[in-house]
Order: sequence, then C-alpha cells, then structure tokens
Amino acid sequence: MQTTIQAASTDADAADIQAARTLAAQLKNMEPNGMGYRFVLGRYKQVVARLGYDPIS
Repeated sequence: MQTTIQAASTDADAADIQAARTLAAQLKNMEPNGMGYRFVLGRYKQVVARLGYDPIS
C-alpha cells in the first residue's frame, strides 16, 4: 500500500506515517491477546491522533 504525502506535510508527518506502517505491521503479526499487543496498539493510536487520520485504512 502506498500513501501519498501531501505537499503541506512536514518531516514529522512523514516520520509518523512510517511509524504507523511499522506499528501496523507489528500488530498484524501479533496475537490480539498476547503480551505487548495493547502497548503497540496504544502507540499506534497515539500516532494516528497526531496525524489526525489513519494512514493505513
């Protein structure tokens, strides 16, 4: 999946998009009831909140 970064985006936005992709890949490979899942999910939600949208969906 490719995400187009808008011209008005900043380096921080690009870093957040990359972080969201990394965290989403980690979540995809984790067991929902496993250790660390809620921690990674919380980090993912923080990134989405900073961006104002979910770049993965």
